[in-house]
Amino acid sequence: MRIKSINQINWMEMSGLLVGIFFTVAVLLFALVLYTKLFTSGMIGVEEYKLHSTFEKALGLRPGTRVQISGVDVGQITEMKIQNDGVFMEFTIRKEFQNWITDSAEVFAIRDQNLISARVINIDVRRGKGRVLQEGDFLPAGKAQDIETVLETTNELLGRVNSLIDAADTLLGMAKDTGTTIGALFGSRLLYDNLNRQLNRLDDITYAGKNTLIKTSKLLDTLSENIPPMVTKIDNMTSDLSGIVTDLKPIPAKVDTLMGSVHGLVKSIDTTMGRVDGIVGKMDLMTSNISDFMETTEGTLQNADDLMEGISNIWIIRRNMPSKDSVPFMVETLW
Repeated sequence: MRIKSINQINWMEMSGLLVGIFFTVAVLLFALVLYTKLFTSGMIGVEEYKLHSTFEKALGLRPGTRVQISGVDVGQITEMKIQNDGVFMEFTIRKEFQNWITDSAEVFAIRDQNLISARVINIDVRRGKGRVLQEGDFLPAGKAQDIETVLETTNELLGRVNSLIDAADTLLGMAKDTGTTIGALFGSRLLYDNLNRQLNRLDDITYAGKNTLIKTSKLLDTLSENIPPMVTKIDNMTSDLSGIVTDLKPIPAKVDTLMGSVHGLVKSIDTTMGRVDGIVGKMDLMTSNISDFMETTEGTLQNADDLMEGISNIWIIRRNMPSKDSVPFMVETLW
């Protein structure tokens, strides 16, 4: 194969090839940088979950603002909207930091580098305290810790101090003016006499309190002397009572045994009475049967008597019956 000389190379074709190679390398580098950026920001290849909070103000914050724990990026703001009680914010946090964030944590805005750097969201965690927050849980919000919040708080404090100074100045002016009630009160001896009287009463109360303390101390000394013997006596009484209780312990068992014996006796008596009731019932039945037999026998005899009387009334039989006069003497006697 023969190599073309430099003069025979088509530089137009070569320039197009070089541009294509340069463009391909640029696209690959851009894709690599984009993938690295998305991967490090947690947008791809990383498991995430969402938390939300409500801020009073959201100055300097927007979707995409970083969320940090102790200066380490753990997520970002993904949604913001105004609500009645403030600004609603949704945070997307990487799953690997979930065990750090509990319901004892607090979220607030801060400038992470200097006074003019962009704001970030910081999560102040207390690991090991509280319940680990899950998907969609609420993260309590705290005061922003940056120069703007400090100046705002200082301004509010200065306003309150100014109000107090104005009120004190008004009171001082009223005290100097004898035409006002306060001025007349301070300008007379009445207030000071009342103060002196109250101080004297306080002194009397202090003296009485001192005497009371002395009496209390004596009472405590008396109690410290008399209480130990009383405690000893109570201890002895407790020991005696414990012995009595120990002696009384077998009595319930004996009572239970006696009650069991009585129960058995009552049961035996009940059985005997049942048998007696049975015998009485049988005798009653037997008497009833004898009475029925006697009634039946009496009815039978009455029927026989009626039969004999009916037979004797038959004409043939009555005619053939001998009269009393024709019967021999011996037979008449029997008749």
